[in-house]
Amino acid sequence: MRLIVVNDVSEALGGATKVALQCVEAGVAAGLDCAVLVGDDGAGIRSRFPGVQVEALGERPLRDGVHFTNLFDRNFNVRAYRALRRLLKTGNDTVVHVHGWSQILSPSIFHALARSEAQIIVTAHDFFLTCPNGAYVHYGRGDICAEKPLSAGCLASACDKRNYPHKLWRFARSMTQSAAGAAFWARVGVILAHEGMESYLSEGPLRNFLTLRTPSTPLTQSPVEAWKNERAMFLGRMSVEKGVRTLAEALNATGKAATLIGRGPLLQEIQRTLPHCHVPGWLDDDEVAAVASRARYFFMPSRMPEPYGLVAAEALMSGIPVIASSNALIATEIEEHQAGLVFESGNARSLAETMALMESDGLVRHLSRGAFAYGKKVAPSRDEWRQRIIDIYSGRLEFVTHDKLKELIGRPARQEFEMAGRI
Repeated sequence: MRLIVVNDVSEALGGATKVALQCVEAGVAAGLDCAVLVGDDGAGIRSRFPGVQVEALGERPLRDGVHFTNLFDRNFNVRAYRALRRLLKTGNDTVVHVHGWSQILSPSIFHALARSEAQIIVTAHDFFLTCPNGAYVHYGRGDICAEKPLSAGCLASACDKRNYPHKLWRFARSMTQSAAGAAFWARVGVILAHEGMESYLSEGPLRNFLTLRTPSTPLTQSPVEAWKNERAMFLGRMSVEKGVRTLAEALNATGKAATLIGRGPLLQEIQRTLPHCHVPGWLDDDEVAAVASRARYFFMPSRMPEPYGLVAAEALMSGIPVIASSNALIATEIEEHQAGLVFESGNARSLAETMALMESDGLVRHLSRGAFAYGKKVAPSRDEWRQRIIDIYSGRLEFVTHDKLKELIGRPARQEFEMAGRI
């Protein structure tokens, strides 16, 4: 079997790339003939997997700065199309696993795949498979967008984080993506990071789904006795959709100090807004672990329907209670397992009130123990995940059609999926 992993970049600075690299690692360990298509220089793949074939475009992601030529090549990147066509010419028993494409590779890769008989799998790390802005968020209003993707209402909605002309460009890119054809999209298998994503992604031509949560590693080596700590923490991208403005407003209202770790377009704004907090930017793993070991609770203030929240899972595994936005797909589980509290998304007053509840040592002790207990089963172990991804590639673990999934959701679907090994 030949495995082709496709991703915008090769350096693991985000969750999607981390999972893409884990897929390559699993394929190599299983003895598959592995190849990788990346949009950057491929250094992260070549250094880690010297025996793997790499097709690298040597281009830069949109987040590093937009150039005039990107209006065209990030809508349909001809070089990415040709590179993938070259990889697809080798071998018949081929599985292509796509991760990220919105920054460099563009929808051109799907047009290349539509001309292939290979098995196509896409892991949905976000909502770019259906939503033009990838988040189902109206950035101007700061709430979830209810418009059907690519509808007239979607076209008219000024939902983009930059401006309306940029929304029109994103809309055109989604149209290019859709133009790969309904027949193509109907045969694509979509791996969900959380089962709650299906209701968003099934609005388009996608029909085949399977949930496989990302394996997580605790933020700390040993469980945190959170009730003995004082300072809360945030770890993630400093951007509108991650809810950092709501968090900053609540922290200023309460006067509570916290540590906010991460990079992104709002980093300097948050540093200015929260002079009483520690906002260092990005930290290495050891420094993050040191902050986590002193954390009382963890913030997950997302404004978007957060697909999973890997760092929240890592906090739970460390015994750190999570204050989650109601928009986070994992919020209901956190509440049900008494592993944290939930506040109304985008409502700084609601968040401040929730923070006030966490002043109780008794409550934090209870939630900390609940978090650690739930953290043991919130995601598969790394070994379990590797076996399941290989089972997916080989066809031993099958995707569920959209209609069948709706039927299951009408019953206690979560238990059925767990029994089937699909979560």
